[in-house]
Amino acid sequence: MPILLLILRLPLLILHILIGLFTIIFFPKETRYFKHIHYSIMMLWMRFLSFILGIKVDIRGTPDLSADLYVSNHVTYLDIIIINKLLPVNFIAKEAISSWPIIGVLASKTGTLFIKRGDNVESTKMIHEMEERFKIKNKIVFFPEGKIGNGIRVKKFHYKLFKSIENKDLSIQPIAIRYPRDYPQDNNYSEMISNKSEKGEMISLYLKFLMRRKSHVILLFLDKVSTRDCENETVTNVLADKINDALDNLNS
Repeated sequence: MPILLLILRLPLLILHILIGLFTIIFFPKETRYFKHIHYSIMMLWMRFLSFILGIKVDIRGTPDLSADLYVSNHVTYLDIIIINKLLPVNFIAKEAISSWPIIGVLASKTGTLFIKRGDNVESTKMIHEMEERFKIKNKIVFFPEGKIGNGIRVKKFHYKLFKSIENKDLSIQPIAIRYPRDYPQDNNYSEMISNKSEKGEMISLYLKFLMRRKSHVILLFLDKVSTRDCENETVTNVLADKINDALDNLNS
């Protein structure tokens, strides 16, 4: 059965990627010229990709489209697919992804912001770019851990990029992601998915999903946090606590 699923799904995945590469030819070069239709196409493409991978999402809470920024724990590279199929957003990703074959092209042409981790000059540029995006009502998602986590609780949230939104009349919706061990009987984190993700075994993980009849993901949309009269470090701690509490509750 797993091999049969792989034989059936792999050609669909390749075709879907080719359709995506063709479609983005017609996207504007600059994100500020994106219209609602461009985000709708991105979300639809992600939904089909999720379907091909056999991913079933258990959505808890409500995606709040009035939020300006979304932050989430980061468990796998599939997180982007799962979030983007539900929200009209752009992501912040590490600079190395921009040079990845195919994925780098798709990300670059659909408005992803790339940042060089640990570089103060680049962080300052990114903060300015985020502020410009907020002015034109673009919505952004980023993973404050800065790297793949283990799926249990969040690693340290880095607060520097929250400088873009502190003391402003804007809002952030935190999101908690969990890939359960044995849904719905056991919603503790899946060691297999977490281990492969932390080791960077992305291709192996994708193949695992392709060979499963279906895989479940729990996505929790939590209450928004206002940034008015809040410094970036304060906002960072509040968001980390909210996501950790949501993940802890899944273990009980």
